[in-house]
Amino acid sequence: MADRFAVFATVLLAPLIVGCAQIKSFTVASSTICPGETVKIDWVASGNAGKVTLDAVPTLEGIGEGPAEGSRSVAPVQNTRFILKVPGAFKSAQREWDVQVVPVQSFRLLGGIAQCDGKTQSVSTSFTIQQKDTSSRVRAVLITNSYSRRLSISKDGLEVDVPPNGTTDSFRNTSLMGTWTVRSPVGPDEACDSALKAVAHRLTIKTQMSCAE
Repeated sequence: MADRFAVFATVLLAPLIVGCAQIKSFTVASSTICPGETVKIDWVASGNAGKVTLDAVPTLEGIGEGPAEGSRSVAPVQNTRFILKVPGAFKSAQREWDVQVVPVQSFRLLGGIAQCDGKTQSVSTSFTIQQKDTSSRVRAVLITNSYSRRLSISKDGLEVDVPPNGTTDSFRNTSLMGTWTVRSPVGPDEACDSALKAVAHRLTIKTQMSCAE
């Protein structure tokens, strides 16, 4: 009897599973590009229609309907949101991906979750900007410390101290791509918990950037 029930339940559920659309993967690389560069859009989806619709806001040539698994390369000229839609008989699926096109100059917050190391008495974070995240042409121009505490910023062997609410152009023409480390010292009368709370458990730097020729 139990076996019959299991078979019956499977038969009932099968159409529901088939009728539900799924997006197994959806990526757009790079997420930050320079004018004139292309992004590669890849997706793998499933649905009873066997096709997807790729939209862009603002509208862009080279998108529209496509197969359930596919790829496109397009060149957005301004910040663009790509939207992948998969129809389903019972439930549709949708995902979005934003691409930033760097104008002459723009700003971006870089950072990550902060940790406190009692040995070095500092709050710190390290993060890596990969090729899928940004164009290799994007360069730092000016970095701003938005905290009321000193920061130490390092990349590619260069380490720079930035005063509270101060700026530095020491990383001018440095590629945005790569690993950045940001530290803030813990004061002599300050505990790790209070230092982490002071930065809301994150360390970020406001980075002015531009595209190298």
